[in-house]
Amino acid sequence: MQRRIFGDERLDTIHYMLNEAAIEGNLGKNKESEQLGREALEIERRFLGPDQPETAVTLYNLAALDGKNGNTDEAFAFLEQAVDHLPAYALSAIEQDPDLTPLRTDPRFAALVAHAKQVAAAKGLK
Repeated sequence: MQRRIFGDERLDTIHYMLNEAAIEGNLGKNKESEQLGREALEIERRFLGPDQPETAVTLYNLAALDGKNGNTDEAFAFLEQAVDHLPAYALSAIEQDPDLTPLRTDPRFAALVAHAKQVAAAKGLK
């Protein structure tokens, strides 16, 4: 209803879609969660731009879902797009984030964490 009444290109509509995607994921409806997350991502890229923190957080969340579903190549592709634009709280959480556990054994994970630490240092974060 939110999308129909107010349209897609509104922050509150995007937030609604992402909240619904999270709820679907928590209910184990991964396919529905991923579909809604991807729709929100496309709207964010168009409306906010690809380099915005909100867009990066959506990429991060989709990466976690892809990792959980065994789509590691896509998960890493999303994370690589996200890292340079993530807010500080997300950069500092990557290494220990339980949602990324399925990716930890992949050698790309250590490189991703190192890059996240470099980005955080460049932004003046610890």
